Amino acid sequence: MKPLKLALRIWIALVAAIGFLAGWVTLAHAGKPAPLMGSQSTTSNLAALPTLAPIPQFGSSSSSGLSGLQPIPSAPQSPAFSIPQIRTGGS
Repeated sequence: MKPLKLALRIWIALVAAIGFLAGWVTLAHAGKPAPLMGSQSTTSNLAALPTLAPIPQFGSSSSSGLSGLQPIPSAPQSPAFSIPQIRTGGS
C-alpha cells in the first residue's frame, strides 16, 4: 500500500507542476488585450453619457433632519444575568 500512496503523491505533484507551467506559458504568449475605449476620443464618449440629478443629502430636506423617518423602536432592556450560558460538557 505504501508504494501506491507514494506513486500517487508523485503523480499528483508532477501533474500539478506541469499544469502550472503550461498555464504560465499560455498566459505569457497571449496577445495584448484590446483597448477599453477603442480608437475613439474620450471627449466624444463623455458627451454621449446621460446626466443624472444630484442625490439629496441626508437630513437636508428639513431643519430637524429627520422628516419622513420613523424612529427605531428600542429593544427591551434585560439584565445580563438572565441570559443562560451554553455549556458543552467538554474539557
